[in-house]
Amino acid sequence: MDRAEKGEEDGSRTLTYSGGSEDALPLATAQDTLNPLNWPASRKRLLFLALMSSSILCDGGMTWGATLIVPQAIEWNLSIPKSATSLNYGILLQGIGGVLCMPLINAFGRLPCWIWPQLATLGVVIGCCFARSFDTFTALRALQGLFGTIPQVIGLPIIYDMYAPEEWPTMINIWGTCFLVGPFLGPALAGYIMEGTKDWRADFGVLAGLYAFSSFLVLLWGRETFYDQARQVQQTNKIKALVGIGNTRLPKLRTVGRSLMELLRLAFWTPPLLLTGLSTLVNFTWPIGITVTFDTFIHSPPYLFGNINGASMRFAPVIGALAGFMIGYFFNRWIYYGAGGTRQAHWRPEHRLHGVWFPAACLFFGLLIYGLTLANGKSWVGLAFGWCITVAGLVASTVAITDFALEKYPEHATNVSAIINCWRTLGGFSVSYFQQPWIDRDGKAVVFGVQAAVVGASAILFITPVILMGRRRAMAKADASA
Repeated sequence: MDRAEKGEEDGSRTLTYSGGSEDALPLATAQDTLNPLNWPASRKRLLFLALMSSSILCDGGMTWGATLIVPQAIEWNLSIPKSATSLNYGILLQGIGGVLCMPLINAFGRLPCWIWPQLATLGVVIGCCFARSFDTFTALRALQGLFGTIPQVIGLPIIYDMYAPEEWPTMINIWGTCFLVGPFLGPALAGYIMEGTKDWRADFGVLAGLYAFSSFLVLLWGRETFYDQARQVQQTNKIKALVGIGNTRLPKLRTVGRSLMELLRLAFWTPPLLLTGLSTLVNFTWPIGITVTFDTFIHSPPYLFGNINGASMRFAPVIGALAGFMIGYFFNRWIYYGAGGTRQAHWRPEHRLHGVWFPAACLFFGLLIYGLTLANGKSWVGLAFGWCITVAGLVASTVAITDFALEKYPEHATNVSAIINCWRTLGGFSVSYFQQPWIDRDGKAVVFGVQAAVVGASAILFITPVILMGRRRAMAKADASA
């Protein structure tokens, strides 16, 4: 149960966001000094920096082993495809972990559900360094996905707690870019470290060090951001906040039960979230498909890249992610402040979804360029450029959909975050099973051409109806008030 739901129970006042959301936001005043909305900017920045450090490790830490599958296959006498499956269960459990943590965040608060899974992930990664069998390593990686996904869910309610609605697009853009750049930055860094140490266990030791540093930042700068608007009370005792005592003051079992029921309703019986979730699944699946098969192609003829060059190629999607951040930044400012203020006067959250069209075009052409370059054995520059603009489209489209979802359902920030995270990870999990066999059967040009067509079709079939539903509802309201 999120902050506004708490207010609903105890009669707190609410204020409707002028942006046109159909839900209501708690009324914040400058006198509420405990309210995270009124915290000093420095406190917000430090907490957000800690959030960024753990968010970039979510997918970044999970795909860290993507460039280490060959030495692991040699050590454990496995085929390379078999060795690569050590990532699959962890990716799947990222989505499940996000769903499981959602009611706990609502019941116990943000901070305990952030720090304890972070520390558990640190312990699991340390265990990976000492794994002596493939089965043990795979089990530990699955637990890494289960516990390590939490910052990808908790970020949205923290943004909701600390920032005013007009700041949401900017902060979502920064936070979203952090965890979306992770799947590409992590393997690149791991590849460099592997080349230097020649030991995949030392590689995971570095990852454990990164988790330890991030955990230190969370302990140092993390605070409970849930605020009881009606009573103007917040948990300021750091020790109690860390163990979830008095953070929300909500009945625990009832809150967990209601949260799960609300999650199911929003995920499957709320068309705007269902359709945008399916679009997120499609948009995330194909870039991850490139990631899981990239090493197979780049180290084979005609490219024959070494480890360093192969790792360096993974900076192409990193650049693409930063380009996606810039697209989202400028578009979100233009869509709200442009058109001479006419959109502000008649604002509705569905306007954010117009930010999907250009990213969908990037995904479409990026997949085509990558697939045709690969099929015809052309220069690696084509691979890098195609991958770059594909990831730019991924980041910008995900940010636009997340912005829309939070503005549309601000009272359900935790639920919305868990739903979007689950759709993303389902796509990333599934593609690792069928991408390579599909390429072997039908060829690179056909596979990536079909993927590009699916992206275009999903934008039309999933995004357009949501925009039209929002427009029809706005017109109905206007007619009713006339």
